[in-house]
Amino acid sequence: MSFKNMPLIGKISALLLLLAVFSGGAILLAGTKMQAISSAYHDALTGPASAARAMARANRFTVYFNQGVYQSLSATTDEDNEAAVKVQNDAVASFRERMGDVATQDPANAEQVKTLVAKFDSFVGEQCGDVVKRANASTSAGENLKIAAEWNARCMPISMALIGEIAADVNARAGEVTKLSDSLRAEADSAVTTIYVVMASGLVLVLILAFVATRIGVVRPLERLRGVFDNLSQGVLAITVDGTDRKDEIGGMARSAEVLRRALVDAEKAREDARLAEIRGAERVAAQRQSIADEFESKMGTLANALANSSGEVSEAARNLAASAEETSRQAAAVGSAASEASGSVQTVAAATEEMTASIREIGNQVSGAATRAVSGSDVVNRTASEIRELSEAASKIGEVVNLITDIAAQTNLLALNATIEAARAGDAGRGFAVVAQEVKQLAEQTAGATKEIGLKVNDIQQATSRTVVSIEHIVTTIAQIRDATTTIASAVEQQNSATQEIAINTSQAANGTTMVSENIVGVGRAAEMTGAASAQLTSLSGALAGQAGDLKQQVTELVRSLRAA
Repeated sequence: MSFKNMPLIGKISALLLLLAVFSGGAILLAGTKMQAISSAYHDALTGPASAARAMARANRFTVYFNQGVYQSLSATTDEDNEAAVKVQNDAVASFRERMGDVATQDPANAEQVKTLVAKFDSFVGEQCGDVVKRANASTSAGENLKIAAEWNARCMPISMALIGEIAADVNARAGEVTKLSDSLRAEADSAVTTIYVVMASGLVLVLILAFVATRIGVVRPLERLRGVFDNLSQGVLAITVDGTDRKDEIGGMARSAEVLRRALVDAEKAREDARLAEIRGAERVAAQRQSIADEFESKMGTLANALANSSGEVSEAARNLAASAEETSRQAAAVGSAASEASGSVQTVAAATEEMTASIREIGNQVSGAATRAVSGSDVVNRTASEIRELSEAASKIGEVVNLITDIAAQTNLLALNATIEAARAGDAGRGFAVVAQEVKQLAEQTAGATKEIGLKVNDIQQATSRTVVSIEHIVTTIAQIRDATTTIASAVEQQNSATQEIAINTSQAANGTTMVSENIVGVGRAAEMTGAASAQLTSLSGALAGQAGDLKQQVTELVRSLRAA
C-alpha cells in the first residue's frame, strides 16, 4: 500500500514508527556503545586495575615480611619468635597468592610477575634466608642487635629495591589503568555525542519527512479539496476533483466532493431543464392561446358576419314586406272603394250591365294582382321566417360558443389558480410564474365577464327573433286569409262573368257578395296594416340585431386582443 492510500492514522503511525525506528537505532547504538564501554571497564577492572591492586597488596606483604623479621629481632622468648615466624610465613604465602592473582589477571605480563616472584623468593631464601633463620631462633637481645645490623646492612637494601621495583610496576599499571579509564571516558563521551547527533539527526529527519509527507500527503490534497469546495460554493461545476482514487480519509472526502459536484451538476441540469420546460410550456400556452384566439376570432367573426348579413337580409325582407303590405293596402283600398261603388249601384245593375261587367272584369284583374302579391308576400314572409329561424339557430350556436368560451375561461381560471398554488409552493423561484398566473386568472375572469355579457346579448337576440317569428307567423296567417279571400273574389268575379244574364236574379247575391268583399277587403286592409307594423317591428329588430352583431364582433375583437396580449 502506498503512503497516499494509507489512512491518516496509518500515516501518523508510520511517521511515529519511523521516529521509533530512529530512536530504537539510537538506543541500540547507545546500548552497544555502553555495553562495549562497560565491557572495557569490566576488563580494566578485572584485568590491569585488579592486577595493579593485587600487586600493590603483594608489595604490602613484602613490608609485612620485613615487619615479621623485625618482630623476630625484637623477640625475647620462643613464643615471640614463633609469632614472628607465623607473620613471616603468612606474608610470604600472601605475597605469592597475590602475585598469582596478578599473573592470572594480567597474563600479558605473567613473565614479569614470575621475575618479581623469583626475586622475592631469592630475597627470602638465598640472599637473606640465613639472617631470617638466625633472627627467628635468637632470643638474646645482643644477638638480635647483631642480626638486625646485618639485616639492615645486607637485606634491607634488597628488600627496599624489590619493594621499589614492585611499586614502580604498580605505578606503571596504575598509569595504564588511568589511560584506559581516560580512553573509556572519552569513548563514552564520544558515544554520548554520537547518540545525541544520531537522535537529533533522526528527529530532524523524521520531522522533515513528517513535514514533507504531511505537506504532500495531507495539506496539499486538503488545499485542493478546499479549492474544489470554494468553486462548488461559487457555482463553478466544470472542475476535476483530484484524489478520488486515494484509499485514505482524503480520498473519501474527495469522493464525497465528487458526489456533491455530480449532484450539483444534476441539480443545475434539472433546473435548466425546468427552465426550458417552463419556457416551452409558456410558449405552448401562448401558442394554444393564440390558436384559440385565432379560432375564436374566426368562428365568432364568421358568426358575427353571418348575423350581420342575416340581419341585413331580414331588414331587406322587412322593407319588401312593408312595401308589399303598403301595396296590398292600396289595392285593398281600391277594391274596397270599388266594392262600395258596386254595393251603392247594385240597384242599377240592370241598367249598367256592361259597365258592371267591365267593373267586375277590372275587379277580377285587381283581385288577381292582389292574389299574386299576396302569394309573393307569403313567400317573402315564409323566407323571412326561415331566415329568422336560421338567425335563431345562429344565435343558439353563438350561445354554445359563448358557453364554450365560458368553460374555457373557467378552466383557465382553475389552471391559473393551480399555477398560483404551485408558484406559492415553489417560493421565490415561482414568484414570476405566480404573477403570470394571476394575470391569466384576471384575463380568464374578464373573458368570463365578456362572454356572460355576450350571452345576455345573444339571449336578447334569441328573444327578439322568437317574437319576430311569432309576428311573421301572424303575417303568414293573415296573408293566407288574404289569399283565400282573393281566391273567393276571383271565383265570384268568374261567376259574375259567366252569369251576366242572371245579374238581376242574383242582385241580392251580388250585394251579399260585395258586402262580403267589402268585409274581406277591410280584413285585408287590417292585415296589411298589421303586416306593415310587423315589418316595421322586424326592421327595428333587424337594426337592433345588426347593432348587437356589431357589439358582439367588437367584444370578440377585444377578447381576442386581450388573449393575444396575455
